[in-house]
Amino acid sequence: MTEQRNTTGTATANSPDGTAAERSQGELVAARGLRRTFNDSPVLDGVDFSMQAGQITVIIGRSGSGKSTLLRVLAGLTEPEDGDLTIAGHLVRKGGVRTDDYAKGEALVGMVFQSYTLWPHMNVLDNLTLAPRKVLGMSRSEAEDRAATALGEVGMAHHIRSRSTGLSGGERQRVAIARALMMRPRLLLCDEITSALDPPVAAEVLSVLARLKNEEGIAVALVTHDMAFASKAADRLVFFSQGRIAVDATPEQVFRGCENAELRSFVEAVTLS
Repeated sequence: MTEQRNTTGTATANSPDGTAAERSQGELVAARGLRRTFNDSPVLDGVDFSMQAGQITVIIGRSGSGKSTLLRVLAGLTEPEDGDLTIAGHLVRKGGVRTDDYAKGEALVGMVFQSYTLWPHMNVLDNLTLAPRKVLGMSRSEAEDRAATALGEVGMAHHIRSRSTGLSGGERQRVAIARALMMRPRLLLCDEITSALDPPVAAEVLSVLARLKNEEGIAVALVTHDMAFASKAADRLVFFSQGRIAVDATPEQVFRGCENAELRSFVEAVTLS
């Protein structure tokens, strides 16, 4: 286990298509020196962060430590003030500024939020096909075929015509994951997606993420307080503290002999809550 402020690596270009094994090779994300402040306080303080393709990385830390801001920067939802970012070989930011390859790289990233943000007046199929048809100009038949595939990947194919308002919380979250899969991402970012769900339902949703990694080769970066999932399914655990990466290690290293007192205290508090 390494205690560190930064993690490094070398970016490698990979095709967005291919088998799960092909999609699970090489470095997918390489961020260098990401900086972002809010109200003059550093939320990302020169963060270096990398991810391998097909890897599940669980990101933990106290509120305000920078973990969700990192996801939002990776997704293109928050503009960093400085730093370089490469996604699947595409340099999307240089010195915090978007490059000409920005759209190519960000097209490979999907994000799922704690709130499902499903349109309540639409059924599941229409929720999934709206953006691909409007934004990408996809035909109805192609969008519907892709929706059926995405719903099958999360175990929700039988609800393709259901109203979103008639689904349970766990079912709606799985639909939200399927909607992110519509764009065929190489990287799926998940921000506290199970925090409002009961533990058995949360476990079902998290098992979907593990299956996507194993069967589709999709990399997952997940902000969560679910230590059981982190210990069983994560390839890597990153602990944020005051806008920096304080620990980057395997779950086994974290749970069986962590030397970082702040991380030990955090894990104990979350486990007992």
